[in-house]
Amino acid sequence: MQFTSIPFFIFLFVVVVAYYILPNRYRNYLLLVASYYFYFSIQPEYLVLLILSTLVNYLLGRGLEAYPKRKKMLLGVGLLFNLGILFFFKYFNFFGEQLNAIFSSFSLNLKIPQHSLILPIGISFYTFMALGYILDVYWGDIKSQRNLLTFSVYLAFFPQILCGPIGRAKNLFKQFSSEHPLLYDNFANGFRLVLWGLFKKMVVADNIGAYVDAVYNNIPMHSTLTLIVTTLLYPLQLYADFGGYSDIARGVAKLLGFDLMVNFRTPYVNSTSVTDYWKRNHISLTSWLRDYVFFPFMGTSSSKGKVYLGIVIMFLASGIWHGVGWMFIIWGAIQALYLIVEDLAGWDKKFVGNKISISFKKTFTYIVIAIGLVFFRLPSIKELGHMLNSLLSSNWTLFMGGSSNSAFIAIGVVILLVLEMMLDKKQMDQWIAEKHLVLRWGTYLSLMTVTLLIGVLDGQDFIYFQF
Repeated sequence: MQFTSIPFFIFLFVVVVAYYILPNRYRNYLLLVASYYFYFSIQPEYLVLLILSTLVNYLLGRGLEAYPKRKKMLLGVGLLFNLGILFFFKYFNFFGEQLNAIFSSFSLNLKIPQHSLILPIGISFYTFMALGYILDVYWGDIKSQRNLLTFSVYLAFFPQILCGPIGRAKNLFKQFSSEHPLLYDNFANGFRLVLWGLFKKMVVADNIGAYVDAVYNNIPMHSTLTLIVTTLLYPLQLYADFGGYSDIARGVAKLLGFDLMVNFRTPYVNSTSVTDYWKRNHISLTSWLRDYVFFPFMGTSSSKGKVYLGIVIMFLASGIWHGVGWMFIIWGAIQALYLIVEDLAGWDKKFVGNKISISFKKTFTYIVIAIGLVFFRLPSIKELGHMLNSLLSSNWTLFMGGSSNSAFIAIGVVILLVLEMMLDKKQMDQWIAEKHLVLRWGTYLSLMTVTLLIGVLDGQDFIYFQF
């Protein structure tokens, strides 16, 4: 049941109507049933794993508060359980393959078996939410959640269960314990976010995705120019896809009166450095890694060397979190290298003061991010080798991917870039709410018309489903 599908919007309509009809004391029961149904409709075999994770982490949270002398042991159990299930489903086969290759190179008669289980959707997101909760309780930042229903909805809430944002217990527990009246502003802002998210996904991401996939699925057949264009288009596909999901998730939650964490602040249009980019891009993950990995590693130290090592650890963790394989690890290492080089070079203090300099910094930042994302997109070092060979071919013909597809990409990208330049750090619901009635409805109708006319109605899954 995709966010972009008719069945989802029928499901959403039923849930929203029932939510506001029911008395407040029954609403979390409705949200939990709806969330479990939503997850079951996509991947029924792993609903039991989500419920198991909920029960274990709920009990661990209560135990951390009830047995202070056993806090370290219980924290260890929590880390082992959450990271263990993440490792087993996501990384066991990969590390097993690496060890088997080592055993084979030494002619050792050893082999680690591989499992054939598919990755549970959303496991990286709800596991980090559970880990964040356990660590917050351990550090005494929050009280453990006594209400199992509230905790269950916190982990399973259907707008964010599949691809985030990675919520924080401190913020969401309060919201799940509060009454949400039926408000026009919530519906208006929710509609705006959902519409903007649908446009980004269906018009921008899926049209670019058709082109990018056609090129990357057959790299040796394509020219230098085609690969350069594809490299520059992929960041927009990735952003429009994941950013579109995040907007829809926030919009759906807003219809029910909930405020989910802002995950993007126009990272590909307005970032003047890679450091700035990571303050704007996938904010829920970056801030999670900062708070639960970087800061604990740093402790009270402020030495440059340890800061740089902390950055490396943080972004290697980001690479490993995102996917399985050396390419994701290399991508994470590249991001850390970018940030360290920027700090050493004093990049934030260079080229400042006028629009031309700022435009140069934004363009340069986009290009280096796009180059780094080649490692994020390609499946292996072998494919990277094919790409480098094709880039050196000096063939400057351009693969168009069909005239209609090229036109649709151009229309979508122009609209996206123009609106995002105006948004800067504002969100679409904030920005459009400030405009005159005529401009507001003109924007709504334009986005709906473009989405229906050139949007991909039966498009690809959201990219971050695989993470």
